[in-house]
Amino acid sequence: ESATKKLRRAPLRTCILRPMSRLRAATTSLALAVVVASKDGTGNGVSKSTYAATDPIRGKEFLLTYFGNAMTTASDECTDDLCECTEDDGSTWEIQQGRVALNTDSSLQLGGPNVSAGFGLHLVNLTKRVTTGGNTVGEIEQIFADKLGDMSSYDAFMDYSVGLYTTDLDQYITKLDADSVDYLTSTWEDDSGADWTSITVLVPSTHMVVEIYGEDSTYGLQRKLAGKTHTEVRLGAKQAAAIKAHVGAAASSDLLYATRVSRGTADLDAIDTFYLDAMGATLDVDASTDYFERHCFKYTTSSTVDICFVKRDDSATSSDFSVADMEGQMNAVHANLLASPMCGTDKWLDNHHAFDDFEMSTSSIVEYLDSDAGADVYYYCSPTTVDGSLGGFHYIIDPTGWGIQLDMDATEQPSGCADAARQLPIQVGDTYNPACDLGTC
Repeated sequence: ESATKKLRRAPLRTCILRPMSRLRAATTSLALAVVVASKDGTGNGVSKSTYAATDPIRGKEFLLTYFGNAMTTASDECTDDLCECTEDDGSTWEIQQGRVALNTDSSLQLGGPNVSAGFGLHLVNLTKRVTTGGNTVGEIEQIFADKLGDMSSYDAFMDYSVGLYTTDLDQYITKLDADSVDYLTSTWEDDSGADWTSITVLVPSTHMVVEIYGEDSTYGLQRKLAGKTHTEVRLGAKQAAAIKAHVGAAASSDLLYATRVSRGTADLDAIDTFYLDAMGATLDVDASTDYFERHCFKYTTSSTVDICFVKRDDSATSSDFSVADMEGQMNAVHANLLASPMCGTDKWLDNHHAFDDFEMSTSSIVEYLDSDAGADVYYYCSPTTVDGSLGGFHYIIDPTGWGIQLDMDATEQPSGCADAARQLPIQVGDTYNPACDLGTC
C-alpha cells in the first residue's frame, strides 16, 4: 500500500497501474540529500496513518467533502482509486485506494515528482488479504459505528484516532453541521488560560477516527457554556505549546497540521517497553487522570507528530468488545499469518503508521528482534532490491496489534527475513505496484 515503499520493492506479480500512479522514485534521494528541520510528512518523521477499509473510496470522498480545503488525493493514487493485480495464472484482483495527503506550504517538507509531501491519511482494501483467526475489517467497522453511535459521548474507541490542528476550527464545524454529520465536541482550558476545542468524527464505513483541535472556537465556547461538551483535556499544555511553535505565527487557516497518531491500549507497560527498548523512542508525554493514562512518544526530538497510547477502564467503552479484545483479535491474525515474516497476506498489516528517516539505521531494532526480548514481536519482510541497499524489513507490530511501516536505512535484516528473501530487480515506471506482492507463505 505504501507509496514510499514503492522505492523499496518490486512485485513478483504484474500489477497494472493506470497513468496517475507513480513510484516514489525521488523520495529516497531527496531524503538523503536534504537535512532540514521539516514538519513530519513524506520522507521525514511520522508520515502517515493507514487503515484497512471495506470501502476506502467512500471514506476518501468524505474526507475531501468536509476537509478538502486542507487535503487532496494522494499524487500517486491509482486512476479511479483502483489498482489491478495480475497473478501468474492470469487471474486478477484489486487494490482499492482512498488515500489523501494534507496540503502543505512548507518548502522544507520532502516528497518527489508526483509524490505528495504532506502527512497521509490512507484507507486501503487489498482484497486478497485476509484476517484468519480474527474479526473481519467489516466487523470491526461495525463495532466502531455501534460504539461511537451519534458521537454524543466519549468512548474509549475514540482513542484510535489521528489528531490534526487548525487555526480555524469553526469552518469545519459549519460544514459538518450543514449536513447534520455527527461528531463529538470537547472543550478545555490550557495552563495559559487559552480556550481549546476539538471535534471528533468517525469517517463513514471505516474505523478511521479524526480529531481536529483548535483555539478560540465560537461554537466550542457556546456549547461549553451550555454544558454540551466533553470536558476532558485532549491536549496537555506541553503539546499545545509545541503545536503552536511548530506551525508558527503565519499558520494558514487553509491547512491542517498533523499532531498525533493515537491508539487505545490495555497494557501501557508493554507499550513503554516496546517503544523505548525496541524503537528507541523517547517518552514525550506522561499524563494521568482519574479517567485515563496517556503516554506519547517521539522518534526524534524534531518530530512534530506524537505517537500516543491511552489506557482506560473497560467501562469506558460500550458493549462487551473491549480494547483488549481489539488487540487480541489483531494479534491472533498476526500469529496465524506472520508466523513466516515473509508472508504478506495479513490484512491487519494495513493498520499502521509510517516512520520515515532514510539516514537512520534499523540495526538497533533488528538487534532487539533477534534477542530474547523481541522473540514474540511480529514483523513482515518484503522483497529486497538486487543491490541490497533498500528493502526487506518492512513492518514491525507493536503490542496493540497495529504496525509501524519502517522507511529507514535497512542495511541489516532480522533473522526471519534472511532465509527466503527474494532478490528482485528495481523497477521504474508505472508497470508495477509492490502492494500486489503478497510474499511467500
